[in-house]
Amino acid sequence: MSAVLKLLLLSAVTLLVSAQGWENYQSLSESIRIHIDKALDKANENFTNHYVAYESLLSEPKITADDFYVNVRLMVTTCKKDKEKGYGHRVECVTQKPKTPRINCLVCKKTNGEELIDCVRQKDAKSRERIRSSCPTHSRPYRHGSESLMFQTGGDDGPQIGCPGCV
Repeated sequence: MSAVLKLLLLSAVTLLVSAQGWENYQSLSESIRIHIDKALDKANENFTNHYVAYESLLSEPKITADDFYVNVRLMVTTCKKDKEKGYGHRVECVTQKPKTPRINCLVCKKTNGEELIDCVRQKDAKSRERIRSSCPTHSRPYRHGSESLMFQTGGDDGPQIGCPGCV
């Protein structure tokens, strides 16, 4: 096989794998799936008589040794709930039931150390801002460039000499 063809094949495979990304539950790390399963349990307890399944992550999950923040979108499927199979991810239930809302679930560690699992219809997520702001990652979102020197301010608000763009 020529080098160009091999490179093209490798690029196609890489693109295919990266396209699956956060939509493929099985491709996620175990540390993320643990929190998604908590969201699935909560949503299946509180919503509908049909099984609620994983759809995708809504933001990049943040998981460290002492903190976690996972925001996930779930969907109501055409499968009926089956307590014997549990509420964890079910491979056979991936078709969304028509005319059902998507569910937004946040699983995080609150500033007081307690775990928060908050699941609401996607359209109601904005109304939960006050509750969800108790998660440190949510209340202090990352802003690109905020750690750079150009973003830093000193204690003196007077005119700065030699500062590009300062007056």
